[in-house]
Parts: sequence; C-alpha cells; structure tokens
Amino acid sequence: MCFHCMAWCLCDCVRIVFLQMMHVNCSYTMSDHDLVSYIIEENKRRKKRRIVLTELYFESVLLGFAYLSEQRRPRELGCFSDDEIRHNIRKYLLKEMYDGSEVTCYDNLRLTKRNFHGLCIMLREKCGLHDSVYVSVEEKVAMFLLVVGHGLKMRLLRGTYKRSLETISRHFNDVLTAILSISTEFVKFPDPSVQPPDDYKWKWFGNALGALDGCHVDVCVAVADQGRYRNRKQQISTNMLGVVDWNMKFLYVLPGWEGSASDSRVLRDAMSRQDAFVVPQGKYYLVDAGYTNGPGFLAPFRSTRYHLKEWVSSQQQPKTPKELYNLCHSRARNVVERTFGLWKKKWAVLRTQSFFRIHDQIRIINACCVLHNFARDRQHQMDDLLLQEVDAELAAMPIEPVDDANSITSVEVSPELNAFREELANDMFAEYLLRHGELALE
Repeated sequence: MCFHCMAWCLCDCVRIVFLQMMHVNCSYTMSDHDLVSYIIEENKRRKKRRIVLTELYFESVLLGFAYLSEQRRPRELGCFSDDEIRHNIRKYLLKEMYDGSEVTCYDNLRLTKRNFHGLCIMLREKCGLHDSVYVSVEEKVAMFLLVVGHGLKMRLLRGTYKRSLETISRHFNDVLTAILSISTEFVKFPDPSVQPPDDYKWKWFGNALGALDGCHVDVCVAVADQGRYRNRKQQISTNMLGVVDWNMKFLYVLPGWEGSASDSRVLRDAMSRQDAFVVPQGKYYLVDAGYTNGPGFLAPFRSTRYHLKEWVSSQQQPKTPKELYNLCHSRARNVVERTFGLWKKKWAVLRTQSFFRIHDQIRIINACCVLHNFARDRQHQMDDLLLQEVDAELAAMPIEPVDDANSITSVEVSPELNAFREELANDMFAEYLLRHGELALE
C-alpha cells in the first residue's frame, strides 16, 4: 500500500471515531442502575478509542519512517533519468573544482578558491551577472576560466559538462563582457606621486613609473589578412603595447595591431587616441633600444652591452659609465618581460592560436590583463611558483634584435633627456668606482 492510500485510511478512521465520540443520547432520563451501566460502557468505549488512536498513531509514525528511509536509499543508476545523471555529474565536477583543494582550484581555474568566489561576487554586484534558470554564475565563470586558462575548446566543455555549444558560447560572452566592464577599475594609470619601491633595481630611477614594451600574442585570422599579421619570426600574431609598474601590474594595454607593426608605431598610435596613453610631466617609463630616448621615455645606450644574459655570459664587470647605466636599466626594465611571461604562463589561450574571431581574441587579451591585475595582489604564493619557471625561460631565450632605428616616430629626440641620461650614467659610475675602491682598501 502506498503512502497516500494509508494516509486516507488514517483520516477515515479518525473521522469515524470522532463521530462516535460526539454521539450522546440525552433523549431520556436514566435511573441510577442505568446510569452506572452507561458509565461503565462509556469507559470501555473510551478505552477502546484510546487503544485504536494509539495504534493508528504508531502505525502512521512507522509509515512515515519507512517513506523517508525509502527516499534516502541509494537508487540504482537505471532509476535516474538522463537529465538527473548529467546534473549530478556536472555538480560533482564543479564542486570538486572550486570547492575542493586549493591546488586543484588553482590548477584548473588559475585562481585560488577565495579569489574565484570573490570574482563571482564582484561580477554579480558590479556587473549585473546573475544566475540563469539552469546555470549559476559560478559555473559560467568556471567555464570561462577553463577556456582562457587552458585554451580548451568549447566542444570539450560540451562533452564534460553536458551543455550545448550555444549555452557555453552565450555564457562565455556574458562573462567576457562583464569582466571588460570593470577594466578601468583594475587597468589604470598610476598616481604620479607614488615613489618606486626601496629596491636596488629602482634606486637610480626615482621618477620612473614603470616600464613598457611590445608583446606578440598568437592569433588566428583569415588567410587574406595573414600577411599583415605575420611578424619577423614568421608567426601570425598581434602586437600589443603593455605598460607595467614595478609590482608587475598592467597600467595600460593596447592590443589589436598587426604583428608586422613595429613597437614604436603601436606606441605612436596609443599616444594619439582619444583615451591616449599619457606620461605626467617630470615622469618617465623605461623602454628598450627600439624606442627613442625622449620626454617620458628613458632608453638605454645603443651599441653597448645591455641584456642581462650578455652580462652573465661575459662574466665581466662594467668598465664604462654607459655599460653600468645599461646594466642598471636592464635590471629595472626586466619587470615588463617577467610580467608578460607570467601573464602568458597563467592564461594558455595567449600562447596558441585561438579559435575565436580576431575581434573576440582582442577582447580576450584585454580580459586576461584585467584578471592578471585582479589576482596579482591576492595570490603571491601561488603565482611565484610560476614566476620561477618564467625566469628560467627568459634566461634561456635568445636575444632578439630591436626594431630599425629609422622607424622610430612615436617620440621626438630630446637633447635634455640625452643630457640627463649622460649625467645619470656618470653618477652611477662614480658611485660604482667609489664603492669598489673602498672594498679594495679594506
């Protein structure tokens, strides 16, 4: 007998007992003997009613426990529908990913558990991202991070999370749009009054705000456009201008230029836009020899050893002011190379040609810069493990030639800044000789 049938039977029994209790015959006057007999019979009927009600109560309690135990009993796989199976698999995978161990969450989503949930809360509150009927914000963000963090194709996510391609693509674009809407909050110009850290690398560059350079990101374009996007390494890429501070955070990014464009040309475009890249008066950024030494940009001396690998391989100390200046300049400007390395190491979609349209690929590059800045101050310990690999890869990379000097048109040559550079190099070398002379005397 099912639970509902037994419940109806119980209600009928209670109804009958209630009617019997309400039935009182008061139509005649009883004698003492009849009154005693009636009281005895009434007591018997009440006793029977209590017994019946007690039996019905315990029977209903037992039936309730039986029903609950039946519901909790594990069902065979064949008892589940296809929708229930897909839902349980998806729920298990997601919970293991962002609510499991810290290492599992970082390896899969490139964010710690705290940062992942913090990002979801921020996208809910500031960007209007909300749960849909079947997909939560956490699942939307997780699928987005899997694509950009590991370069996974959406067809693989469809097989793993049992979602249609249309659903995955739509929610991917929703998360991408939401992240780009807060880009100005995380990628912004620094306060000019901020001083560099108390670090030997930035000791001589007190007015520096950071460093800048070009970064090539592999992209997928139509065959007709591949000639414009082919760089000097014969790879199809986009040339992105990246400006970073000494804490390895992006201050300004401009992706979208063809890989054949020089770094100086991209910088010139950045300084002529409506949302132009500007440098405050009296401040400057460290640049490599591919840029002109002019207002706002401090470059190294040409035809002089510069890269750190050159100094390590030669095992020689600087012998001239220009060599010492280039060594100090290279140590400080290396922050931009390390930033690009860590940025690409975390987000694998930047290391290979993507399957998105070029317009969407540019948007993804910007979103990865936002995510980089979002996580930079929040998960140093996990990112530093990747940074060790980045430093090893940078040390093994060959030295690349700079752009042709004749193509530099982004800034004008400044005699004042050239004189400042010469004076700075002489001051460096004078202190260098004094320090080494004191060591020799000791």
